Amino acid sequence: ALGYSSAGSVVAVGGHVLGLQPSDRVACAGADYASHAEFVAVPRNLVAKIPDGVSDLEASFTTIGAIALQGVRLADPKIGETFLVIGLGLVGQIAAQILQANGCLTIGYDLNPDLVTRSETYGVHGAETVGLAEDQCLRLSNGRGIDGVIICAGTSSNELIELAGQVT
Repeated sequence: ALGYSSAGSVVAVGGHVLGLQPSDRVACAGADYASHAEFVAVPRNLVAKIPDGVSDLEASFTTIGAIALQGVRLADPKIGETFLVIGLGLVGQIAAQILQANGCLTIGYDLNPDLVTRSETYGVHGAETVGLAEDQCLRLSNGRGIDGVIICAGTSSNELIELAGQVT
């Protein structure tokens, strides 16, 4: 089964499940549970009620947001710190916005200029090359190096790890 994030309405609950009932709208997470299917069986700890005013479509992205949020939490950013987000796909875009909301100066690096431009619309300082990312990090940290890096990109190269070390 494909997917690890879904949303919909509860059809039935097991006898030991508390806090949910049929017809409740829920967001679900978890590989091998919250797959893209008409019906799924998801453990209670991987289900959250959807608040009023949030659509099922919006709620279906909860897991993606949680992945970005966990990365930011582990980085433990402080107000006023400078962070680089490497990879501005969906998880990177969300991570960059969480950092911005946390009061961090945020630099975003991606090879795709459209993703860089998208991140710049909410205040991220964009970079489309490793050299520009390094320059942005040095310039915006007054030459001292940035406070943290969150990598949201995949590659078989060591280049991104090396970049993270160089700019911090």
